Amino acid sequence: MNGELPETRAARVDWVIRAPDNAEMRRRYDIWAGAYDSDVGAVDDYLAPMEVAKVAGQVLERSARIMDAGAGTGLLGRELQALGFRDLVAVDYSDRMLEIARGKAIYADLQVCDLSRPTGFAPASFDAVVTCGTTSQMPPVALREFVRLLRPGGRIVFGVIPEAWVRCGWAAVLDDLAGRLQVTDRGAPFQMMPTTEPEFMCEVWVLAVI
Repeated sequence: MNGELPETRAARVDWVIRAPDNAEMRRRYDIWAGAYDSDVGAVDDYLAPMEVAKVAGQVLERSARIMDAGAGTGLLGRELQALGFRDLVAVDYSDRMLEIARGKAIYADLQVCDLSRPTGFAPASFDAVVTCGTTSQMPPVALREFVRLLRPGGRIVFGVIPEAWVRCGWAAVLDDLAGRLQVTDRGAPFQMMPTTEPEFMCEVWVLAVI
C-alpha cells in the first residue's frame, strides 16, 4: 500500500473526502484506488450504491443508456448490472479508479472526464445519469452537462447529501435550470457510510429533464 495512505480504513476515507481542493482529491483517489474496494466495497460500509441502484431499478427501463458519473471503481455499476442494466458508461476524473472498474466487465465504455467542463459526448445521448457519493466532490456545474446529455424526459438518480447540496452550490445551479430540470422524488435519509462516516446522511433524489 502507498506509504502516503493513512493506516486505518476510517482514516483513509477521511483523508480523501476532506482533501482541500479538487486537484488534490483526484490525486488522493488515484493513490487510494488500490485499497478502495476493500475499504468501502462491502454493502454494510457504503450503502449509497445499493440505494441509488434500487431507485434506478424502479424508474428506469432496463434498456436505458446510463452514465455513471463519478463511477470510481464501479460499485454503483455493479449494483445496476445485477439488476439487469447493460448499457452503462462510466465517467470519472481518476484514471486509476477507472482502470480498476475496467477490469470488472461492467461498463460498455469508460471515459476520464472533468465534469466542470463539457464532455465529448453528443447532446441527448443518454437516457439517464446516476451518481452517488459525489455531492461534495463533483462540481455542481455538472448538472448543466447532465441536462445537455440527457434526452427529453431523461432522469438523474442522485445520491444527495442534503447539507452539501446547498453548501457546495448544487441548489443554486438547479435554480438556474428551473424550467429545464426539476426534482420529482426525494427519498428518506439514511447513513451512507455507517461504519466510517456515520454522520453523513444521504437521500436518493430523482430529477427529470423537462
